[in-house]
Amino acid sequence: DVQYTDIDYMERNLDFTLSPRFAGLPQLVNEIKAEGMRFIIILDPAISGNETNYPAFDRGVEQNVFVQWPNSSDILYSKVWSFLPNVQINESLPHEELVERYVAHCAFPDFFRNSTVEWWKREILEVYNNPNSSKSLKFDGLWTDMNEPAAFMNGAMGGCRNDLLNNPPYMPHLGYRSTGLIHKTPCMEGQHYLADGTPVRHYDVHSLYGWSQTKASLEALHGATGERGIVITRSTYPSSGKWAGHWLGDNTAAWDQMHKSIIGTWQEKGLHSWDHQIMEWVGNFLGSFCYADLVFVAFSGSPTQLLLQHSLLFQRQDPAAWDARFHNISRNVLNIRYTLLPYLYTLLYDAHAHGSTVVRPVLHEFVQDRTTWDIDEQFLWGPALLISPVMKPNHTSVTAYFPDARWYDYHTNIETDFRGQFQNLPAPLEHINLHIRGGYILPWQNPANTTAYSRKNPMGLTVALDDDLFAEGHLYWDDGVRI
Repeated sequence: DVQYTDIDYMERNLDFTLSPRFAGLPQLVNEIKAEGMRFIIILDPAISGNETNYPAFDRGVEQNVFVQWPNSSDILYSKVWSFLPNVQINESLPHEELVERYVAHCAFPDFFRNSTVEWWKREILEVYNNPNSSKSLKFDGLWTDMNEPAAFMNGAMGGCRNDLLNNPPYMPHLGYRSTGLIHKTPCMEGQHYLADGTPVRHYDVHSLYGWSQTKASLEALHGATGERGIVITRSTYPSSGKWAGHWLGDNTAAWDQMHKSIIGTWQEKGLHSWDHQIMEWVGNFLGSFCYADLVFVAFSGSPTQLLLQHSLLFQRQDPAAWDARFHNISRNVLNIRYTLLPYLYTLLYDAHAHGSTVVRPVLHEFVQDRTTWDIDEQFLWGPALLISPVMKPNHTSVTAYFPDARWYDYHTNIETDFRGQFQNLPAPLEHINLHIRGGYILPWQNPANTTAYSRKNPMGLTVALDDDLFAEGHLYWDDGVRI
């Protein structure tokens, strides 16, 4: 339903611009929206200071929106590549040398300031309603990346000035402890200002940077589109879920990444990189929408047809690039998800209204069962749908745990005799093991090509009785658009 575009659409990676190579993008967006689909654009916080004519930066300077050096009006510049105009990059050079040769000054907006929030809203609104109508991007959502905040240098142009803040006596166990707290992020003495004018150091609000961007981004989205939309952010903090969903950041096309997308580990990428597992994030960080790049849309890695992925760095590997068998497998799996959208949508509403979770560990529903405390390769959608995926290459079966409840096979509606036990289940490539928990009613809808068409189709209920021949459920339904 949704097409995302990464930084490729920008001119030299400059926020709020459109590359001449993507001149047809506005028309494409309008065409897919006419079919009921949606479009999400990416925005990075770093704003280039190298350009001779870059209105977003010029207006930002005029409105005093950027992080500064302490006790100074000077902007703290870092580096992100490659903004420089008319640069021909020699791809044979080592990556580190490329970064050193073709970096650019960039400034980081201080989203704690009221002036920055208003500037951010204005720039986003102009992308949506560009004075040149052929450049207007009628997006439906925003994807904010690199907002740890991340840079391609340690500290700032000219170096940092406060060694104690950047190399404190106690250093967390980061991936690059020798560089201090500034590994690929700005200096800790950078000056921010809260909404009431109180000055604070970057050291004190570093982990809140992405959080500070979320509310401003959602307000900008609502102001531009007049619709509910969605903001998805990489950097998060408790309560971010009030304004934004979360994505887990760059992964690789490897089998272990499938497991990590469920349970994951904290990646030692430095203070500024938060690589949460989905269940941990939704359970502990107060958010309901969280996703990982799937193995066939992974950030990097080498492909195999069994571990299907698409990569920014390698050849085309999206589902349509493979053979007819995989086309059918993908279509069947997506149709299951579309069929269950009314159930999933209701779970998302419940999370919004009542603070419950959508994707949840098995232990959340069966906390008295000590076996569930170690289950990290299975998970639930809400209380009622148990998902037991294959996580290892060349395996055509999966060992799944069934807590003490009545369980039905989703595909056949047949009751199983599994309860309080592990069970080895057949799992050929085209089959995902799904089981419905007795005592619950799942609303569903016949699938179509997009949710816009699906929502016009007949609906139904799957009633899964428990041991007392009882079941309950509920459905939340609205137009999916209004704020």
